[in-house]
Amino acid sequence: MACKPEAPSRAPPLQDELSGFAFHLAQIAIDIAKTQGARIELELKNDGSPVSNVDKAIERAIRDKIEAQFPDDGILGEEFERTNPDATRTWVIDPIDGTRQFVAGLPNYGILIALCDGGIPKLGIICQPDTGDIFLGITGAGAWKNGEPISVTDPGGLDKTICAISDPDAFDDITRPGMERVRAQSLWNVFDGGCLSFGALAEGRLGVSICGPNLDNFDICALVPVVEGAGGLITDWQGRPLTMASRGAIVACGSPDLHKTVLALLNGD
Repeated sequence: MACKPEAPSRAPPLQDELSGFAFHLAQIAIDIAKTQGARIELELKNDGSPVSNVDKAIERAIRDKIEAQFPDDGILGEEFERTNPDATRTWVIDPIDGTRQFVAGLPNYGILIALCDGGIPKLGIICQPDTGDIFLGITGAGAWKNGEPISVTDPGGLDKTICAISDPDAFDDITRPGMERVRAQSLWNVFDGGCLSFGALAEGRLGVSICGPNLDNFDICALVPVVEGAGGLITDWQGRPLTMASRGAIVACGSPDLHKTVLALLNGD
């Protein structure tokens, strides 16, 4: 039987200036996605990936709020140039994580907002506009979904664990064998859940979430405080902590033992 750790009892610290401000940014982003989502205009970037007018509108609105409230902070976003790159604190934004799904009218996309201090993610938000769900995580303090405390589940072994795996096409010849080893030994698998799979892990709905090597730092930073705040572990495939400089394949687990097992399988040990 799965063992779910006791959830944090502390209420979400929205009275704190930074967490309350981040939560407000999420609400602004959700409103834009809902109001402009019916009028999508799509472009292709130089790398062939899609970007919509909604991506740009959300990031621009978030940037404007940050620049007005915290003008000395840095901002790193997917759609516009980085500002104040030497700042100690940096906000990291992915305005639509899963643009392909968003454009296709599918709900497995989200909005990611993180605050890094000294390059380390300290506060993260994952939100889903269609449902209005907002995950807030603060490393060392806790994690919450819509204001209610959440925590990871220790399922007791990989063979008892639901595993979320990103788009199978995202894995290359180096990473695909490791992913397949984990897939073969888990209880069962769900695919291409994107950032929402890390929220599901943080609230104890699944035990492992694996992403292939195509992630950038704005895909990663917000996930870290949500998972860690809920009591989980999230690293790269070599077990190294994730920072604002991290890119590539990552893995999150609900317990240290599970994380050790999954890392060994991912790396063929």
